Amino acid sequence: MTLAQQELQQQIDDLSSEIQAQRLVLDGLMNQRCQVQRQLNSVLDPMALLPLELQSKIFLHCLYHAGEDRIARTPDPHLAPMLLLRVCQLWRDIALSTPELWNYLTMHWPESPPSGANDFRFFGMWLKRSQSFPLTLTWEGSVVLAKGIQDLIDECGGRVETLTLLLNRIPPRGSHILRAPFPSLRKLTINCSVGRFEIRDWMPILKTSPMLTRVTLLGSFLGPEIETDSTQAAFTLPALRELHFPHNSSHPRVVNATRILKYITLPALEILHIRCNLNLVDGSEDLLAFLTRSSPPLRSLFFELDSLYWPSDSKDSLKYLRMVPSLTELSLGAKDTISVLNMLTRASDFLPNVRHLTFNPMSFLRPEDYEIAVRMLDVRPLKSFRLNMMDPSADLRNATLSRDPAPSEHIIRELQRIRDSGISVHVGAGERIFV
Repeated sequence: MTLAQQELQQQIDDLSSEIQAQRLVLDGLMNQRCQVQRQLNSVLDPMALLPLELQSKIFLHCLYHAGEDRIARTPDPHLAPMLLLRVCQLWRDIALSTPELWNYLTMHWPESPPSGANDFRFFGMWLKRSQSFPLTLTWEGSVVLAKGIQDLIDECGGRVETLTLLLNRIPPRGSHILRAPFPSLRKLTINCSVGRFEIRDWMPILKTSPMLTRVTLLGSFLGPEIETDSTQAAFTLPALRELHFPHNSSHPRVVNATRILKYITLPALEILHIRCNLNLVDGSEDLLAFLTRSSPPLRSLFFELDSLYWPSDSKDSLKYLRMVPSLTELSLGAKDTISVLNMLTRASDFLPNVRHLTFNPMSFLRPEDYEIAVRMLDVRPLKSFRLNMMDPSADLRNATLSRDPAPSEHIIRELQRIRDSGISVHVGAGERIFV
């Protein structure tokens, strides 16, 4: 290379060095400008002028609610709280310092979970942000629990207050749904959309949750082939106030589900809702033994059962109700409701505290049945009375059940008189509303 070429190359190298130096200066100036801009934004941002406690409360209102209840949703980067992390550094700092944003979590696991543990680490990070706050967890998946999820629940089980299990595959025989104790658990919901759970599959959850106040069981939980230890003593859940067996359209027939009552004692039970087809013929003795053993201060009792399964002898159905004189609200859907109306009319000591009555007869209504209802309303200090007749537009197994006779004009006038006296009265179904 000639001397002239060397001089030109040196000039290029010098210029390149100068350009690099200027770029560093420019980068520094850009960083300084960003810092000053963030400071200005912090001054101008209304959020920056608020106390941290108020900032956190505003963020909490960004979460999804259904009515007054907050919903534990699957994490979504397009929804709060994850969305709040991506707005600016200030909002990210606020979100990460607000543990209430992270104490609700839905964990979903696919049919064939991947081998990696990225999701487990993500769930763990989410729960770590909740610090020591009580947890509301929902597990939705096709297996009982993946190992990584089980490990997480082992770590935080003491903080779980609300637990929902949405399971679409029954656990292998001999396995348990969860193995962690839940000393702080207050609300438990188990929804099995396929198959049938046996007592041993989910009873351990109840046994390790002494603080439970509400239990809801959906699906086919028990069957006639269940293997149980007949010598097993009933255990007590001293704080349980609500027990629900809702109707499940996926499994409309739940056979022998009342056998759970054979294994539990609920001295504080106030609300018992059975709105599915339970075999009270086979389980009647279990139910009577449960009521005798628990002596619960029931306030609300909902029996909406298949007519095939309500005891055929009216004395049996009245026997259940005589054991709960504390009732203030009764909803009865069965074929033998008129005997209850008769008893309410004749015996003042039968359900003396009841104030709200709903009847959903699953048999023919006779003209004289309306007379019984009027006499009952005249002697009982009720606040509300509903007689839900068969809806002719409903899809009934037996179409003849929809042919309830309409009350006479005299009965309608009597019911209107009672309504005008201050009692809420409803008689009818669908478009056939008489009062």
